[in-house]
Amino acid sequence: MSASGGTESTTELPSFLDLIPIDPHSQFLGLTKHELVPIIMSALVIIFLGLFSVLATRRLQKVPGRLQSLLEIIVEGLGNFTKSQMGRVAERFVPFIGTFFIYIFIMNMLGQIPLFHSPTSNLNTTIALALIVFFVTQYQGVKSNGVFGYLKHMVGKPVWLAPLTFPLHIMQEVLSRPLSLSMRLFGNIMGEDTVIAIFIGFSPFLLGFIPVPIHLPMVFLALLGSTIQAMIFSLLASFYIAGAMGIHDEEEHEHH
Repeated sequence: MSASGGTESTTELPSFLDLIPIDPHSQFLGLTKHELVPIIMSALVIIFLGLFSVLATRRLQKVPGRLQSLLEIIVEGLGNFTKSQMGRVAERFVPFIGTFFIYIFIMNMLGQIPLFHSPTSNLNTTIALALIVFFVTQYQGVKSNGVFGYLKHMVGKPVWLAPLTFPLHIMQEVLSRPLSLSMRLFGNIMGEDTVIAIFIGFSPFLLGFIPVPIHLPMVFLALLGSTIQAMIFSLLASFYIAGAMGIHDEEEHEHH
């Protein structure tokens, strides 16, 4: 267990930053050591993915080896996943949605490594991710339909219900969707990491120092939950962007 703010205790495992002999109350850029943990963990994930991408794609071959074959399977899978939600515009959004999925997936998994924390178990991280989706959604909606076309899309049909539907759409775009995206991811990952920390705290010891991993079943459940949450976040992000661009309306007209 670690302490934050002197009197407030949090149910979480220590990170490697707790091993650094720095006063936990000292601040850097206005943030304490504990508050810097998710930022540093997020940065480590970005650095890892950047280096891995460069090294793994440095020597691509026509006859792929094992690593290249795995990467091609992942890229193809992410392409199909995005296409199922975004239709004809999917190809240009595969890098964005695919990066979201991989980034969130790795951040979720990071908490299963000793002395590391999942950045997504911190609400600030998930709010930042949700805001990125929000701004991209609004930008693509205006870019694809124009300002008046996007406002017309927000009004919906029938037009005479506009005084009711327009404020509801505004609340949905500005408040409901970002809040649900951020809270869902944060709540699930924080819950998983907290339960694992509690189980580890209850673990008995053999010979006084060998821990018995009674938390192991929860780790496998957390791995499944981390994958599902990354998939749900990416799916909803692609769904929101496609909806703002009018892709779902086009498909509805085609079916009729």
